[in-house]
Amino acid sequence: MIRRSGLATVGTALTLTALSLTACSSDSDNEMVFGGDPVTQCVRLPEGASMVVGEVVQAPAGADLVVQKIGLADAKNVDIEKAFIVPLSSGRRPISTANYPPAANSTWAARMPAENATIRAGEQANLLLVVSRKTALDGSATGMRIDWLGGSKTNTTTYEFRAACGGA
Repeated sequence: MIRRSGLATVGTALTLTALSLTACSSDSDNEMVFGGDPVTQCVRLPEGASMVVGEVVQAPAGADLVVQKIGLADAKNVDIEKAFIVPLSSGRRPISTANYPPAANSTWAARMPAENATIRAGEQANLLLVVSRKTALDGSATGMRIDWLGGSKTNTTTYEFRAACGGA
């Protein structure tokens, strides 16, 4: 369902583990962690279908993040239907991509609307977007973007939304 190019083919689990390790070893307690090395992610999204796409963010240790909006940067031929946040405390596993709606998924069940949600200082959250491709044209985005009171940041994942993702 997902194809990552370059060194990122090791898999989402290792990427998330690396993000967690990077977040813990940050030199600045006031730095928000969102993204890592640039990767390209192909999301299999047939025309007329919806998928959930997710990323992990960590609030700075010294301040809560009050989310204003999450979305896709420079989105083309893909629509964002809904945006949610799930705190990753309580041992929840982040969702990277999933069919919409994810069946029997405890992370999905704990979602809350992204707008005005608070990510507590030092805690991680799963940012989730429900996206759809309404035309036959492939879709794309240059990253996922989070806007919060006082700032914004776009991660370094390039998204390709296609009916089929080629094997490597």
